[in-house]
Amino acid sequence: VNIACPCIWVLAPPAASYKKLGAAALLKAAEMEKPQLVLLVFGLLAAEWPPAAALPNGAPLGACGSMAPQHNNISPQSGPNPHSIQTQNLKPNVRVHLDGPFYKGILLEARYPNGTTAVGTWQTAPADTKTIRCFDRADSAVTHSNTNDKSNTTVYTWVPPPTSVNCTEKAVVFLATVAQSRAVYWLNLRSETIYVGCSGSLMSLSGFAVVAMSMVAGLAAF
Repeated sequence: VNIACPCIWVLAPPAASYKKLGAAALLKAAEMEKPQLVLLVFGLLAAEWPPAAALPNGAPLGACGSMAPQHNNISPQSGPNPHSIQTQNLKPNVRVHLDGPFYKGILLEARYPNGTTAVGTWQTAPADTKTIRCFDRADSAVTHSNTNDKSNTTVYTWVPPPTSVNCTEKAVVFLATVAQSRAVYWLNLRSETIYVGCSGSLMSLSGFAVVAMSMVAGLAAF
């Protein structure tokens, strides 16, 4: 019996099992029965398939300036960021990681405190991440290369920019956008200010204050 109405799909497997059959096979069957059923199949597949993560292969170059992910119609989280940026002096390089819960997406840059572009470069990126060419400079930022979980064991290594003969200490901050999913992300995560000297040595703002006070105390004693 030739059944022409869409009610034939009542006998089809439940939508949850469509993934096992394969989208191509379903669409072919729909085209054989009735062209209108193609729309029905697309609707059922869209309803049952897990939503794809936005930009799973990393931040686009267009995000380098604002550091805002291009997640259409999704705003950043307004509450406290559960992550923090930690730095460690490796002389001359700086090791950077995020403390806090697991995260899947990241865009990480070093900038001068009032700067609008990235400075320095990132060494070979750790697993599940990659460097990108922001502001037309190779390896000037680092981002995720997939949506695998990253943690505080994911460590990034930053190399200060080349210095001149008459250079002075430079204040640097690290900025990050961190995403736990397409719909949950935080902007403007900022590290403590650090100071990178001509040799690439690193000192935090609080550490600089301690040293300065020690020097003053030493001069007073003298």
